[in-house]
Amino acid sequence: MSEQARYTAGFRDRLFDKDPFPLAIWYPSHAQEGPVRHMGVTSTAARGGDFPGDRPYPLVMFSHGSEGHRFNQFWLAEYLARRGYIVAAPQHVGDNYLDPSDARQLTIIERRPQEMTLALDLLLSHEDVAAHIDRDRIYALGHSAGGATVLKMAGWHFDASAWQSYCDINADLDRVICQHVPGDDIVDALHARYGGPVVSARDDRVSAVIAVAPAFGVAATADGFDSVSVPMLFIEADTDEILPEAANAAHFRNLLRGRAKFVKVKGAGHYSFLPTCTPYIAENFGYLCRDFGRERHEIHRTVEQVILKFLNDMKTGEIQGR
Repeated sequence: MSEQARYTAGFRDRLFDKDPFPLAIWYPSHAQEGPVRHMGVTSTAARGGDFPGDRPYPLVMFSHGSEGHRFNQFWLAEYLARRGYIVAAPQHVGDNYLDPSDARQLTIIERRPQEMTLALDLLLSHEDVAAHIDRDRIYALGHSAGGATVLKMAGWHFDASAWQSYCDINADLDRVICQHVPGDDIVDALHARYGGPVVSARDDRVSAVIAVAPAFGVAATADGFDSVSVPMLFIEADTDEILPEAANAAHFRNLLRGRAKFVKVKGAGHYSFLPTCTPYIAENFGYLCRDFGRERHEIHRTVEQVILKFLNDMKTGEIQGR
């Protein structure tokens, strides 16, 4: 049984007066919910509602997928808010639905975690929000490229040379990842900047990460996870039609067996973790609406319960890093 909601879902968008990027938050409230629309999809939340003020709440930093937006997983953010979590979602610069100019390129792999860290800095100094955040319980969650982003926040050393090696062999089979494989000049620049072909962006404030159908498994090596000590949850699609399983889900599983929790969601595809499709989305972006044997709302219920259990187990200490 799913844990019952104890709060309404508060919602505020563009939280800062001068955004470095648009950022939305969902949070526990007792204010009455009303209709809200996120990119044409209708839901309910208490827009601008007050925090209950009864205690500080765990914070979940959320990173959306490539070419997405801050509302991509609003259904999950609302669910967690009603159960006592704050969820904050920045919209990544150069890798969103309005501006995909850097999508799936190395610049994004470097910049995305920096934006997440900046968003966390801003939240922890926000005059209204900061007092409601439990600073000992800060987690990071992401989908697809966002999954790679939060793994980097945990300390994963993303290996650009491994990405190159993979695409030397699989360029024709995996165009999604290999169309933007970094050249030798870029890898040389990484050596000059970081002392190796790796990009790290660890944020020690993050005490656990959740990666949903994470991308860029091609840049994952055993050595790259040596410094990762926080608990990790991987949520896999049963049929990921975008990211080849052998180079992504199965690769992460083989590298991290015994060090991370893995859950495969039956009937889910890569885009099953996006909101339920409207007729407009289905007509114009049909590929976003493909599921593989289950209704999307059922897939969402499974994901909600798996993630909530993991987070609650973190709170109680049942799950600990190494």
